[in-house]
Amino acid sequence: MKFPGLLLNDLLLMRKSRAFVLLLFLLPLILALISTITSESGGYTDLKIAIVNEDKTFIGLFFLQYATSMLKGENIVQLSSRDQIDGVLEDLDGVFIIPRGFANKLLFQEPSELIFVPNPGSMQTAVAIYQVLNNVLKEFKALPVVADPEFMKGVEIDPEYVAPAITVEGIRERKLNFSSLLFPMVLSITIMFVTAIGAASGTFEDRRNGVIDLLKLSNLSGMSYMAAKTLSFSIFSTLQVLVFLLAGKVLGLDVASNIFLYLLVIEVYIILFTSIGLSIGMVFSSSRSAQLTSVTLVTSLLILSGTIIPHSMFPDWLGIFSKNLPTTRLMVSLQGVSMLDFTIGKVLYPVLISLLISISLIFLSSFMYSRESITMAE
Repeated sequence: MKFPGLLLNDLLLMRKSRAFVLLLFLLPLILALISTITSESGGYTDLKIAIVNEDKTFIGLFFLQYATSMLKGENIVQLSSRDQIDGVLEDLDGVFIIPRGFANKLLFQEPSELIFVPNPGSMQTAVAIYQVLNNVLKEFKALPVVADPEFMKGVEIDPEYVAPAITVEGIRERKLNFSSLLFPMVLSITIMFVTAIGAASGTFEDRRNGVIDLLKLSNLSGMSYMAAKTLSFSIFSTLQVLVFLLAGKVLGLDVASNIFLYLLVIEVYIILFTSIGLSIGMVFSSSRSAQLTSVTLVTSLLILSGTIIPHSMFPDWLGIFSKNLPTTRLMVSLQGVSMLDFTIGKVLYPVLISLLISISLIFLSSFMYSRESITMAE
């Protein structure tokens, strides 16, 4: 067969798969829709920040106005005490606490600090806020003390002046940097694509090559087949993760304080997306359809998780939906263990929900395995 005939034949095979043709147009439409929705928002100007101002002096109030001048007034929430933080943190991008004595330390050039409480479900914006405010504080210096710009032009700031520092609540070490943020994101994205697409393709190939028929004849149950597939992908992906973590350690990156809890969340991640791939591989009738469906689903979940586009840039209805997705909560748990030293109590609920979904999908795939064997036997 000459090249033009081979090309035409391949295109005809693609056209025969209705799912392939549907997803060929559906994926770009979904991505374009999400881009349009997020472009209508104000982006980082719509960040919602709460302030607990424990320093009621003039400088403390001036700093409050100075530091939040880049935000819209309706996006600044005033809290009367730290006790209110837990009740509203989930709906914010972070909370700043101006501690008592802040102004006095600035006036007498003593080391001073602000306290930042990040939202664990919005770590991308938390890192951005932290980095930006660090730069603001470096320029802050004596500006609140002397507010006349013309006078300040002739004043030389002491080069030894100690700018206010930021203390991040809940973190023993400074982990609010883009390296610490990027590491679990890259790892989770790799797991999502490798396990989902690999499991979907591998399961379909077993169906097409008659492997499932042979296993059925040897009295191998659907649960045994699915369990073996899940375990094999878990072993393979875990080896990838270990190499990834080792490379991070060698390069000097502080991966997580509790490495065992970190690995636990990752294992659940692997099982969840492997089970998604297994169910996709059992449903579709062509390899292309299974692969494209896996890519579409993983890409959609990735965008909705807030990994690529921060939740603060979503409309309210989409933000509420995306934050409550099990995959999003699992991502928050992974980032929380990595950056905020989460304990087992904070990740238990997302882990259990994800495991329940995984087991349900494995049972569903097992049922489809048995049904397909019966159909082929008939």
